[in-house]
Amino acid sequence: MSLLPAQPSRLSGLNARQGDPLSVLRECPPRVGEMLAVEFQLAAYWLDEATSITLVALYHQTGSGMRLAVTDQRLTLAEVSVEAQFAAWARQGNCAIVEVGAVLPLVPVSIPKPWGREIWYSGIEQRGICGVGSSALSGPAEPSISATDFTPIPWLQAAMPGAALGGPGDLVLLKILDPAPEPVIGDLYFELHQRKREMYVVTHVDAQAWPDGVGYIRYGFDPDKIAAAGSPEAFREQYLDAVRAYERTRRTLDALRAPPDESLLERERSEREHMDSFCALKPLRVGDVVRVPLRLPHSLLHGVRTIEFQTPVYERMILSFAQRVLTQQHWDTEAALATALLRPPVEEPVEVVVEKAGVLVQRLVDFDQFSVQRFSLEAGSSLSLPASSAVRVGMVVTGQVSVGGQVVGAEEAILVPCGEVQNTVLEASKTDAVFLLAIPVH
Repeated sequence: MSLLPAQPSRLSGLNARQGDPLSVLRECPPRVGEMLAVEFQLAAYWLDEATSITLVALYHQTGSGMRLAVTDQRLTLAEVSVEAQFAAWARQGNCAIVEVGAVLPLVPVSIPKPWGREIWYSGIEQRGICGVGSSALSGPAEPSISATDFTPIPWLQAAMPGAALGGPGDLVLLKILDPAPEPVIGDLYFELHQRKREMYVVTHVDAQAWPDGVGYIRYGFDPDKIAAAGSPEAFREQYLDAVRAYERTRRTLDALRAPPDESLLERERSEREHMDSFCALKPLRVGDVVRVPLRLPHSLLHGVRTIEFQTPVYERMILSFAQRVLTQQHWDTEAALATALLRPPVEEPVEVVVEKAGVLVQRLVDFDQFSVQRFSLEAGSSLSLPASSAVRVGMVVTGQVSVGGQVVGAEEAILVPCGEVQNTVLEASKTDAVFLLAIPVH
């Protein structure tokens, strides 16, 4: 059944079509005061099973620009003007109304984990799909916007003119890692990546977990243990033996249907501590940056909250974990150790891109897939963002900034479309601000 309204000609200024929304928009662009409604099919590429979704892209041309909404609701005519009908259909579907070319606020999704939770801002996969909220609209007749407005990112990508939001796989994945503060329970997988690049910025260290304000990440292996083993090969064997012993105990615990006895718990604790003693610990304070090298085993520890940017691929090899692994039936210790870096390479210093009165811009990482810049802005200072051929993902760490007219606060995130940005990155509050911006490399 079609989602388009019956007898669309009853509403003057409405043109209803079917087909690829961008092709139809090029052929039949609405004039000021008019609306184009295009029904189309979107392949749900983020699901395991091939399926498609029927959607309608609504393009409303105003005197100040074009507004876009995408809905999966069946449309019925109920208003007497195009503007009122456009707003009513957006309200009906609880979908975002965005201004074409504007900076867009991201709506996060919380993903539970055995060690705490991840908060995704630009994730698109079966476990969760993030979306966009209504942009800061301009014009005298602004539609009524609800705090629940939400449109999945791929819906807007499919309908946005000029591919300004990119397409599948174009967005850098932005998330917050929020581990529980309890030891062991809040420790992440000890894992490595062959292809996925990731970097962290520390935003909080739990005071109860780490009273001196210094948390930790397991980051490669203990150089003294490597030296004592006599060779890297001998060290790998010693560590593998320790992991195998712990894994046997771990699986015994996971299979129990009754509370374990004290001797089994003591064995688990002893074997876990022995296994973990092979790892090196890297201290972390608020503001620290971690650039994770490929093939380096790592594990963020409990109570250390971070912002993470990473390539949008699900790829990892688990060396060990002190809880039941829910996402796979096996650990990858032996295969991972065969290619693992035992120690991290020497870190390159952070590159300064811009330094002037009130503004410091640093390039935190420059991976093959993406780069991340940190903007440190004093109160009242501003900096123009250059045009880019790639859609960018940004987040405020502290303070408040205005990006292209969109006001963004701490731990709020945005999409910055391809091409020119409306305005500047501007610290709009009375306090200093820090803003992170990830730029894909094509």
